[in-house]
Amino acid sequence: MSQATEVDHVPPPIETRSGSYLYYVRTRDGGEQLYCRRPAAAAGGEQIIMDPRVLEAKHGYTLQNLLVSDSHRLIGCRATRCGSTHAGAESGSLLVFSLDSSGKTELVETLEGVFNFSFGGGDSVFYTVLNDKLRAHKVCWHQVGQLQSSDVNVYVESDDECFVDITRTKDKQFHLINSSTLDSSEVRILPTRANGTPPPDAAPWADLQLLRPRQRGVEYFVDHHTGEFVILTNSPPDDQQSSPVTEPLPFRLVRAPSALPTSPDWTELLYMPQGAGHIEDVEIFRDYIMVSAKRQGRPEVIVHNRMTQESASLPLPHGECGVVRPEPNPQYDTALVRIGFNSPVHLNSVVEYDMRAMQPSQLWVPTPSHIDPSRYAICHENAASGGVQIPLTLVHHRDVGLSAAPPTLIRVYGSYGVSLEPEFRPEDVPLLQRGWAIALAHVRGGGDLGREWYASGKGRNKANAIRDLLACTRHLLERGWSAPERLAITGVSAGGLVVGAALNMSPEYYRAAALHVPFTDPLTAMLDPDLPLTGVETAEWGNPAASAADYAAMREYAPYDNIREAAALHNGPSILVTAGGQDQRVSIWQPAKWVARLRSRGGYSAAVPAGERSQAKLLFVPRMEDGHFHADNDDGGSVAAYSLRNAFLISEVTGEE
Repeated sequence: MSQATEVDHVPPPIETRSGSYLYYVRTRDGGEQLYCRRPAAAAGGEQIIMDPRVLEAKHGYTLQNLLVSDSHRLIGCRATRCGSTHAGAESGSLLVFSLDSSGKTELVETLEGVFNFSFGGGDSVFYTVLNDKLRAHKVCWHQVGQLQSSDVNVYVESDDECFVDITRTKDKQFHLINSSTLDSSEVRILPTRANGTPPPDAAPWADLQLLRPRQRGVEYFVDHHTGEFVILTNSPPDDQQSSPVTEPLPFRLVRAPSALPTSPDWTELLYMPQGAGHIEDVEIFRDYIMVSAKRQGRPEVIVHNRMTQESASLPLPHGECGVVRPEPNPQYDTALVRIGFNSPVHLNSVVEYDMRAMQPSQLWVPTPSHIDPSRYAICHENAASGGVQIPLTLVHHRDVGLSAAPPTLIRVYGSYGVSLEPEFRPEDVPLLQRGWAIALAHVRGGGDLGREWYASGKGRNKANAIRDLLACTRHLLERGWSAPERLAITGVSAGGLVVGAALNMSPEYYRAAALHVPFTDPLTAMLDPDLPLTGVETAEWGNPAASAADYAAMREYAPYDNIREAAALHNGPSILVTAGGQDQRVSIWQPAKWVARLRSRGGYSAAVPAGERSQAKLLFVPRMEDGHFHADNDDGGSVAAYSLRNAFLISEVTGEE
């Protein structure tokens, strides 16, 4: 797995211009990253502005992310303390360093309890703070050099469902405060002040302006340039705000003059006709708009020329078989755009396109040492689930035909409108090299086919995601492309819920299952308002404490409440469950409870001799220092965790030692 990302050819660092400097990240021997810059007007002159190794050795922090101020005189580093007993905590410290013209840095101050941040005008910082429910609930303003205790609350959100974030428009003219739930948002704009401080004769932040009040079912995302706001939204075209929007509407692009940005003054700029696909992201430039879209779950990048009002699609390097992600494109007065690509068998690469010619102008493509993409096939299938066609992506070595029923791993997620992308995953490479097939089940509840697809698999419709997974499984089995004794399944977090529920319904389909931080006891969690994120999560799962219908729907599929005596009947799979002791999203008691009930009621109570394959196993591996996400610990972090998963799957499915 460690070899999967080794390359024979390393492309040069990708430089991004900001002011009079070119900023970039390069990798030194040993694989560690260095954050650098050089003057744009001269060759050479590299300045290493942040070395994570020095940050750790000198100051005792592990770097999470880094920003440079508009003046290029300050660096902000969001970091966590090394060796902290709360390594899984999601807020951390903000270290502010001075930066001189030679690239020399010096620690100026440290702010505690910071979740996200953005530099303001002058030597000022906006940052968000988590409350005890892990909800970013307020935005604070800090003047560098002053005590943190004197910081000003710019905005405080009292709604328990809302999560607050602070960002910046592309032209740096405005800060944006987004207060959003899982299915709604409202944005307030704040003009950037040159010196960073509010006018002395005005109430602080009195010019904070709301663009559109929050409305259930309506989301919008904002940027600004050249005298107008550009807004991606799924709001009703008639701007009706009197009641929740229950039918999912497609996203469209609208515009509004800077002087009149509120929603009555929004006018249509760009949309995708019904059935033509859906917009996922937008990148604006002075003369162009780049739209990242999906058609039937396949990626497409459309460039709209604002001068000619014509639109065309860019040629993608991996066609329909990869993942497309916009790279940082901070300059809007340019015709060049950088886009990142990868696929299950292609490493991350970057292509710079000239939007005038609609062709690549520069490439940053690594050459992998241990993977020949031409030797692997990526194909697309559809599985029937109650009259609905569920997309299924299959990846396998060309020397191993699907008709040979190779060992297969199904991956699923199906929540929060998040698409299950066919992306490069190092943990899959050892399986593919051993002749396994990887199957991605794009079930409802994800965002693979747009907002309607998401809505049909959330809340009271969550059981659709589980049925879709089982339909994809049957599709493989009925075509002879796999067999129950050679089929494994995996899911993380909310994907673990889908896997756990599927194991309750049809355990005989699978030989092995691997679940990481699985959300296996949703009913207990959503009935407890004191747990972190319960209020925020009601839009996704429902509110069983207030709605009998929500309770009944959740009770129908909740993995913990529907365990069967599968293993006792000799048709249950072996199961690996991993969890993090510092997990603040899925508390460790959830998977621990589920494992305990599987052992007491599910037929997994008997001890299994070493090397025994005929009897189903249940392994619970808690890593008490980990949070919700695999950490990069001294033992290799995610590599160690996924190596354990792969060893378990290979041993159980193929019998290899």
